Amino acid sequence: MIISKKMIWNMLRNFIYGTVIGASMLIPGVSGGTTAIILGIYDRLITAVSDIFHKPKKSITLLLPVACGGAVGAALFSGAVLILIESFYSQSMFFFIGAILGCIPFLVKKSGITLSTLYHAVFALIGTILVITLRFLPESAKTESGGMMLIVCGFIIAVAMVLPGISTSHILLVLGMYETVWGGLHNMDICFLALLGLGGVAGTLLTAKAADKAMQKFPCQTYMMIIGFVMTSVYDIYPQNIEVSQLPLNILLCAAGFLIVLFVSSFAAKRDLENSLLV
Repeated sequence: MIISKKMIWNMLRNFIYGTVIGASMLIPGVSGGTTAIILGIYDRLITAVSDIFHKPKKSITLLLPVACGGAVGAALFSGAVLILIESFYSQSMFFFIGAILGCIPFLVKKSGITLSTLYHAVFALIGTILVITLRFLPESAKTESGGMMLIVCGFIIAVAMVLPGISTSHILLVLGMYETVWGGLHNMDICFLALLGLGGVAGTLLTAKAADKAMQKFPCQTYMMIIGFVMTSVYDIYPQNIEVSQLPLNILLCAAGFLIVLFVSSFAAKRDLENSLLV
């Protein structure tokens, strides 16, 4: 196969897109899928995953550089984020809580819920129940850094890429795997990356088409479930034993996280609308 200059440029551009997506996934509340929408690559990624067995060369040409860029982006910035959390835990968690809540308006808009379909809000209970179920996982299962739990985390990362509004880091925080996953990626542990990658590939292949169909056919129900998950799991990352003197700064950081994600999501919503008008 002859590799043209245009093909090289496209692969480099997709690698850069992947780097941006990977870096954005480090922030709880920021969804890799949402970032992909803003960059205008989301629909092509979903199509590439769906067609990977029918058009393998075309699909891999897009997916491979994006995946490699995502790994590089996460590895490059994860160290700084982990140091920030270790040094300023309470402040970081409040910023993350604001960021998580900031994605709610985007999710509500994506759901298309109206007064006539308000009864679909009951599906938020499923998301709530899911979070409560996660709380009953043994602590050893949450903090286990090898084997099955890493594959599960890789699966989660893939699903978060497919569903706009689902934040990978948010779910990892709920599972108690945030520092383990991003720390392992930062250290470039080959065995660790292999297990994480295995879960990621499985998650992508098994959920991409099904999740896309669910969002297309049942957007209101699907997004209400996501909203229930997001709202309930904020409790799990709320820092305990906060000093009163820290509250003003924490509240400001929470507001900053909320506004930043709200601003970013507005671009995603605008790009989503433009794409729908072009169809």
